[in-house]
Amino acid sequence: MEAFAAFLDRLSARLDPLDGRIPAGSGAIHAAVALLLRPARAGAGGSSDGSAEILFIKRAERKGDPWSGHIAFPGGRQSARDADLLAAAVRETKEEVDIDLGAGGRVLGRLPTIEPVSVHLPPIDVTPFVALAPDGAREAALPEEVKATFWVSLSSLRESGLSETVTLSAGGEKRQWPAYPSPAGAIWGITERILTGFLARMAP
Repeated sequence: MEAFAAFLDRLSARLDPLDGRIPAGSGAIHAAVALLLRPARAGAGGSSDGSAEILFIKRAERKGDPWSGHIAFPGGRQSARDADLLAAAVRETKEEVDIDLGAGGRVLGRLPTIEPVSVHLPPIDVTPFVALAPDGAREAALPEEVKATFWVSLSSLRESGLSETVTLSAGGEKRQWPAYPSPAGAIWGITERILTGFLARMAP
């Protein structure tokens, strides 16, 4: 199987150029997330042959949070002290999972900015950045915002695909969303859309 370093080189060439500026015509609120990668751990659902794992968080359940309890990527809203969206992604990753991308990590590129499709969600845009986690980094969840963290192999996500469905009531009627299965629940909504776009970049 492809060596991990070669995988990173191929992936980097397929990502959008690194740019932390707010895109024109974006939402009223700006946020950024980090898709953190590492080599798959032997004996942990992956292998040491060059395959990769990606980090997810399960958000804490908080009243008034439209994404309460959802599976997501580390990240959050840009603040006044962030120089740009990339700085927001780096800061939020450090705050939420205690992984410092400035200490041995490497940002590979970005994916297109997306916005929620539901009118019931805040007018926010989310810019995803793809990064290699620092070697040997160990995540630690910020309990106020993150209930749990977990890594999933990219190969398992590609194999399972959108094989689950989430059904919820929205605007007085039931709606369904496609989802990826994970050990902590369904990956759906904005996170599913980002992940689907990311996996498409990896297609042969």
